[in-house]
Amino acid sequence: MGYMIIRDNAVWAKHIEGDPELVRRILALPADAPITLVVEDTPVRFRKMRDGADGRPTPGLRADETSRGFWHAMLERRGETVSIGLSHRPGTADHYLAALEPLLSEWDSPEDAEAYNGL
Repeated sequence: MGYMIIRDNAVWAKHIEGDPELVRRILALPADAPITLVVEDTPVRFRKMRDGADGRPTPGLRADETSRGFWHAMLERRGETVSIGLSHRPGTADHYLAALEPLLSEWDSPEDAEAYNGL
């Protein structure tokens, strides 16, 4: 999990600190590719920005239409530092459930794992 200061309506890879894997993943995305990140414990869907007119990739993300309301509300916190990270552990097959993972952390106890792992 990394962090960034909210500066504008885009998430720029160069502004993310403390999570080089996240920065690498953002930079490797093709234009318009979706990615779900966890911002302040909330799954937020972004899309990689389109390449520049000269063909160079743009190292930023914009909130997907499904997450624009949340992101615009976050812009009211401009200048604040927020946590940001990938929404799932590598190897998670179901991206919908992976996006919900931060919201279901109360079910991540050893007792629950013992009770439900066989199901």
